[in-house]
Amino acid sequence: MKSILSKLWLGITSLVLIILLITWLFQIMLLQKFYIDERKDLLLDEGKTIASLISSTNDFPVISQDVMDEMNDFRSEFSFHISITIINRHNKVLFPVNRNKLPKRIPFVPKKHPKEQPQEPHVNLYSNEVETFVAGFDGAKKSLLVVKVPIEKNNAIVGNVILTSALAPIQETNSILKKQLSIITWISLLIGSLLALLFAKHFAKPILKITKTSKEISKGNFNVRVALDSKDEIGILGDTINDLAIQLGRIENLRREFIANVSHELKTPISLIRAYAELIMDVDDDKKTRNENLQVIVDESSRLNTMVEDILTLSKMEAGYTKLNSSLFPIAELIHQVTEKLDFFASQKNIKLLIEVDTQDTQIYADEDKLYQVFFNLINNAITHSYENSQILIKVTTTNDIIKVEIIDHGKGIPQEDLPYIWDRFYKVDKSRKRDTSGTGLGMSIVKNILEAHNFSYGIKSKIHEGTTVWFEIKNKPLKNG
Repeated sequence: MKSILSKLWLGITSLVLIILLITWLFQIMLLQKFYIDERKDLLLDEGKTIASLISSTNDFPVISQDVMDEMNDFRSEFSFHISITIINRHNKVLFPVNRNKLPKRIPFVPKKHPKEQPQEPHVNLYSNEVETFVAGFDGAKKSLLVVKVPIEKNNAIVGNVILTSALAPIQETNSILKKQLSIITWISLLIGSLLALLFAKHFAKPILKITKTSKEISKGNFNVRVALDSKDEIGILGDTINDLAIQLGRIENLRREFIANVSHELKTPISLIRAYAELIMDVDDDKKTRNENLQVIVDESSRLNTMVEDILTLSKMEAGYTKLNSSLFPIAELIHQVTEKLDFFASQKNIKLLIEVDTQDTQIYADEDKLYQVFFNLINNAITHSYENSQILIKVTTTNDIIKVEIIDHGKGIPQEDLPYIWDRFYKVDKSRKRDTSGTGLGMSIVKNILEAHNFSYGIKSKIHEGTTVWFEIKNKPLKNG
């Protein structure tokens, strides 16, 4: 498998090579054709101009001064190797005046043998068509561009204008360009290849860093970071990898903490169940002691079962598998159901549960079973942490389309530094590891997930030895089942 460095290097080098090949194609292969086409058009235009001037005068076969001026102007403007020959219908050279015969280097069909087909291109002096071709001369080592334009007077051919241009300059130029381009090609290919390698290393370096860091993260090392200074897409990718490492590190810490907490929380009731079961085995005739020990086993078994159920419930919520079965129902009736169930536990501490609802027929749209669990956990927590001979107020107020629920107790309170962590799993304000049958440490986390699933806002405020208020707000409009 090729590395990204080699792929980038090959790609950029190939691009340089393609550009050089295109340069060769246009400069060498197409240059001569382009030159000949341009020269041909130039000679044709001049030949037609001369033929038109001759046809418009009555001096032919004498070459008029206007024609002479036109030819001189043309030759002075274009000083390259161009010759102009004017002949009459008998192949007599009228211009230049020191020539009596057609130039030998211009191939043509003799009058006596019109049917003969020469082996090389030729000028048919007896046709009334414009002819152009490239002919070889001087042993075919050099080429000549020949253009013939007939001179017509009274719908008859009276002569021809023959323009010739040597192609030696372009052939020499072509040869020089080939040598020059050969040198340039090798130098450009070498420089381009080196630059491609440098660019490939420059672009591949951050990608290799990201790859190395990703491999470390996959091995469980979440402390590694990608050090990139660029602000482009690769830099953004590096920042994303760093954020991923941070988040995975947090998740790993939470996982370890969760396992440690679950292990401890499960270990405590299991140890107690075993210890008290062994005590029962040792006690034969003390019924009261045996019943007390059995009650501890029942309580711890129940707590263990509740903890397992809470862990499963919380896992489903956090995994997004919880579906809300929302419906309209009166909130006051739901609160009464919860307080009736918890009234017995409150009476054991002589705590009064007070309900204050401003509108008894207020209905909300939510999952009734899950909201029952919210009220149960919050009121049960309030009972657990309230002082004896106190009271707990469940207050419901409606303002516009917002229904605010508050559970207010007069208990121990929570330190301000602990408030942000109240909603975390297994978080306890009291860090002591004594036996506590009041809950599993998952209640507030379950409450948080249920409220967030409903898109309800929530919060908590507390003061030490004064009490705690937990609140959440319900938007008094239907929510989609989710």
